[in-house]
Amino acid sequence: MTAPPLLMAILLGAGVAAAARADAIDDYLVREQAARQIPGMAVAIVRHGRIERISTYGSANLETGTPVTPDSIFPIASADKALTASGVMKAMELGKLRLDEPIQKYLDVPLPGVTLAMLLSHTSGIPDMDVALALRYGSHMFQHYTTAELLDAIRNAGVEAAPNEQYSYSDSGLLLAQLATQQAVGRPWYQFMQDELFHPAGMEHVVNFDPHALIPHRVSAYTFDERQQLVRDDRTEVEFGELYNDIGMTVGDFARWLITLAGRGPLSAASIARMTTPAILSDGTAAHEIYSFSGYGLGIGLDDLIGHTLWLHTGHSGVAWIRIPDLDIAVVVFTNLEHPKGSDAAGLALAVAGLLEPSVSLRKLPALPGKLPAAAQPLRHDYEQFYGGGPDLRRYTHHARLTMWQNRDTFADRRPRIGALRDWQLLRHAPTDGQDSYLFRATHEHGEIYIRFSLDRDGRIDRVVWWHL
Repeated sequence: MTAPPLLMAILLGAGVAAAARADAIDDYLVREQAARQIPGMAVAIVRHGRIERISTYGSANLETGTPVTPDSIFPIASADKALTASGVMKAMELGKLRLDEPIQKYLDVPLPGVTLAMLLSHTSGIPDMDVALALRYGSHMFQHYTTAELLDAIRNAGVEAAPNEQYSYSDSGLLLAQLATQQAVGRPWYQFMQDELFHPAGMEHVVNFDPHALIPHRVSAYTFDERQQLVRDDRTEVEFGELYNDIGMTVGDFARWLITLAGRGPLSAASIARMTTPAILSDGTAAHEIYSFSGYGLGIGLDDLIGHTLWLHTGHSGVAWIRIPDLDIAVVVFTNLEHPKGSDAAGLALAVAGLLEPSVSLRKLPALPGKLPAAAQPLRHDYEQFYGGGPDLRRYTHHARLTMWQNRDTFADRRPRIGALRDWQLLRHAPTDGQDSYLFRATHEHGEIYIRFSLDRDGRIDRVVWWHL
C-alpha cells in the first residue's frame, strides 16, 4: 500500500486510562490497516451517550494523497438499513403506517402477502437487486438507473420463496420500504429523514452519494483487481437514483446515530426494541444469516458476543458498526476498501470493543483444554471447506443451506491476504439461542478468523457467524 500511515486521534472527555487504551487501539488498527491494505479509515467510539473518540488513518484518495479526516464523507452502503428501518418506525410513530400492512397498500407491485416488516427483515422472498436487474436487463451493468427502472426490475423478478418462509438478504425490499415510507408520509424520503431523524439526531453531513454531484470531502473507493493490485472501485460511480444510491456521511454522523439507537434521540424506545427483536419465520424458527451476524431484526443484525447481546451491520463499501447494549458501548469503523476484499470493518470494531472492555475481547480468549467434544471434531473440516469455497451443504439444516450457498464464495477475495490456516482452537462451548454452539479461533498466516457453529439436535449446522479480527 502506497498511502502513508497518517493518524489523527481526537479524544473527547477521555482521561489518562482512556488515552492508554487509545494507544493500544491505534497500534491494533494501524497494524491491521497495513495487513489488509486498507487505504484509509475513520473510527468512532461511543459510550454512555457520548462520542468518546474519533480517529482517522491513511488516505481518502491515494492519487492526491488527501488524508482521511473527521470531515471525510464515506458511502455507507448497507449500513443504512438501520436508517431505512428507522424511517419506517418513525412513520409508524406518527401514525402514517404499520409494520404488518401489505406493501401493496402503498405500491403497485405483484407481491401479495408481503408486509413492511418482511421487507425490513429480508423475509419477503423477493430476489436481491442484482438478481432483479440481471433478470430484467440482462448481464450488462448499466451506468445509470432511475428509481422507476429499479422498481420495474423488482416487479419483473417475481419471488424466490413464499412470504416469511425463508431468510434471504435482499436490497430490493429496502428500496420498496423507502418508497412506501415516502408514499405514507407524503414527503420525499430524504426530506422526511432529514426533518424527522437526521437533523434531530445532530447528523449534519448526510448526503446522497450521487456519483455526479460535487461532494466536499468525498472519499475515493478502492478494491483489488485480479492481480491483487489496489484499483479504484467503480461501484459508487453507478447512478442508482435518489433512493438506491449510497447514503454518505462522516463517521461522527453515524456515531450520533448510534446515540439515537441507545435511546437518546428522535426514535422511541418501543421502536428500537422492535427493530432489535429477532424475525421469526412462518415455521416458528428464527430468521438467520451466515455472516457477521446470525440473526436479524429490522435493518439490524443480531448476535451474541461471549454472552453479551450484539447489534451490528456492515456495508459493501467497507464500513460497519456494532453496539453492545448492556455495556453501552458502540464502535463505528468506516474504510474505503470494498468489504468483500477483506476490509472487514465489523471485525475491527469488535477488536476495538475488546480493547475497551476485556469481557468482550475475543482475542484474549484462551483455548479450552482437553480433547474436542465429538460434535465439534468435524467442524474444522467444515470451516476448511467454507474457507475454500466448497461447503458440503449436506452438513447444514434446510434453512442454512440457502444462505451458505449464497455465501459460499465469502473468502474467495480474502484468501490472498489472510493466507493458509495454521492453527485451530476451540475457545468456547456454550448454548447460543438454545443451540449447542462452538466458538473457534482459526489462525491464518496473516490474520485471525473467529467462527461460531451452532448445531441443531441432529448435529447439523444451523447457524454460522464469523468475524475477521
